[in-house]
Amino acid sequence: MDKTNVKVEFSIFGDGFDPNIITDTLLITPTRTWLKGDYIRRDLFRKETCWELATEYEESFDINDQIDKLKNLIQNRKDEVVKLVRQNNLECKLEVVINIENNEKPAMYLNKETIKFVHDIGAEIDFDLYIL
Repeated sequence: MDKTNVKVEFSIFGDGFDPNIITDTLLITPTRTWLKGDYIRRDLFRKETCWELATEYEESFDINDQIDKLKNLIQNRKDEVVKLVRQNNLECKLEVVINIENNEKPAMYLNKETIKFVHDIGAEIDFDLYIL
């Protein structure tokens, strides 16, 4: 029987930049990167360049478990993230992806620490829910 699982992605993205700048500054190896114009499929191409750090999908009944894992990786580099975003005219986002199995919904709230963290780095939050 499949269980509800959660994945969290932190991405820094923009019109066109070298993702290695992010890697070299933060000293974190991204989960994946892509460049504006990269081929996706058929006549579909990437609309922006992106540097992304993500957790794996994990069985979870509280999204904060995965958010905290990712937050802990970049917490001490918040100032560098803000500087990179400003200097390179970029944006950043925290995306929470939830696959709901058997109508078992995880707790979905943002604690004060997460709200402060997201505010401090100037990020947006996106929730993707998939009912399976």
